[in-house]
Amino acid sequence: MHHIVLLAGLAAAGLATAANGQVASPLHVRAAAEPARLERRQATAQSTGATNAATATATGGRSLSASASAASATITGQPASGGPVPSKPLESLSSIGTATTAEATQPLPTIPAAGATPPVKGAPPLPNIATLNPANYPPLDRMPPLDSPEMKEWLSEIDFDNIPDVSPTGLGGCANATNAMAVQNGGEDGACWWTCGGCTRATDITYCPRKEDWGASFDDGPSPYTPRLLNLLQSQNIQSTFFIVGSRAISRPEMVQAEYMLGHQLSVHTWAHSALTTLSNEEIVAELGWTMKVIRDITGVTPNTFRPPYGDIDDRVRYIALQMGLRPIIWTQYDGQVFDTRDWQIGGGVVSATQAYNNFNSFLDNAMQTLPHGFIVLAHDLYQQSVDLAVDYVLPKVINAGQLKMKTIASCLGQSLADSYIETAEDSGSSGDDDDNDDDDEAEDYPLVQTTSTVVGATGSGFVSKIGLVTAASTALSSSSGAAAASAAESDRPKQNSPASSANRGAVVGSAVTLVAGAAAALFALY
Repeated sequence: MHHIVLLAGLAAAGLATAANGQVASPLHVRAAAEPARLERRQATAQSTGATNAATATATGGRSLSASASAASATITGQPASGGPVPSKPLESLSSIGTATTAEATQPLPTIPAAGATPPVKGAPPLPNIATLNPANYPPLDRMPPLDSPEMKEWLSEIDFDNIPDVSPTGLGGCANATNAMAVQNGGEDGACWWTCGGCTRATDITYCPRKEDWGASFDDGPSPYTPRLLNLLQSQNIQSTFFIVGSRAISRPEMVQAEYMLGHQLSVHTWAHSALTTLSNEEIVAELGWTMKVIRDITGVTPNTFRPPYGDIDDRVRYIALQMGLRPIIWTQYDGQVFDTRDWQIGGGVVSATQAYNNFNSFLDNAMQTLPHGFIVLAHDLYQQSVDLAVDYVLPKVINAGQLKMKTIASCLGQSLADSYIETAEDSGSSGDDDDNDDDDEAEDYPLVQTTSTVVGATGSGFVSKIGLVTAASTALSSSSGAAAASAAESDRPKQNSPASSANRGAVVGSAVTLVAGAAAALFALY
């Protein structure tokens, strides 16, 4: 069992760069007056424009558009029954285009009952989603309001006095001339802005330690196409990590419960899929907090990891997320290659299905030949095109070859499902001794220490606290949760043991510091 303590945050300067030193793709973010997206985030050739499309093609950059192909069609096929996975001939890849097609509906592999026992040690019984009222949550795909009672409580739990002095970036990412200073300051000695330079910190999970492991993940769902993906994964006893958009979760809570009960790892992917570095501190809290809350209301547990949309993260975003108990997960970069299939751009005509498939093949070749460790790929389950590509081509190729082990990102880091959630990670084993000393006094006694080691599965290094205190919003989430079963289970927990108020010491041997995968937020051990 890893020795773990909760990590508070990062210093704004003096931190080392990503191990590969490669430049990440530029970010094309939401328009200033963007209308409600309602699942329309695929970039289209028309909406991105010739310049952005050319940039994206050259660099693997990402785009955002309110216009895209419809996502209202139902799902194809029947659940697989085990054994070798059938695949379609590669010649048929051209059939996956910009338009969605009418297809037969595929049911979820399981519809859990309220009160069911989850496959997560220490988790409360499954909440009754029939009691969920969407009116109690923010509007879909919009920035949540900043004056709600929930927001006031979440904000009160965050130490803003020590937040890195980093200004929000402008819309348009690296190509925006107003971001010139942010780009200049985006390296390891500055704000460590992943979008423009690929900078990562020791807390950012970007790969799997073991060479044969693929940390499978799918973003932006659940969608009408997610059941098809779930059925294939279940037929092969494969679990994945799903990065959940809060607006999609409240729209399809039964799918979130199915993912959770099938043993998949759930992680936060914001409420409205906003580029986080462009937001104010309060807006970042709202995007993360409401997604944490809705997942908890649906499942009874709160993820302790998140993926920033577009990978858009800097030290200010890291600090706030870590204060809320969330550790960043991005995706692998190695030798100039960013492991983004760009499947999200197929429906918009920016990338063809053949190009996206070839992108994955190049990742696979790299992983089998030169990559010294396992990898994490960016893929999606929001769009029909992405799911069809995965289910009919990519996944059969990998599963039938039998060379890689697909698993959740938590599993590829050597963690259990219980380590993936704030409520259950507390009970999964911690090396530190809980104490009731004042958090601020503890932080002053254990200042920031520089380390050149990294968290398992992370790249980058820098300053970390010997005794990190995560001021998580979990207390507010618990008090405002609509999940009765979760609230009842949480009421039996001692207040001082919550992520918002507990502090755990790590063992110190000499001056060597080794960061290890942990529980709620970025976790590390001092050996």
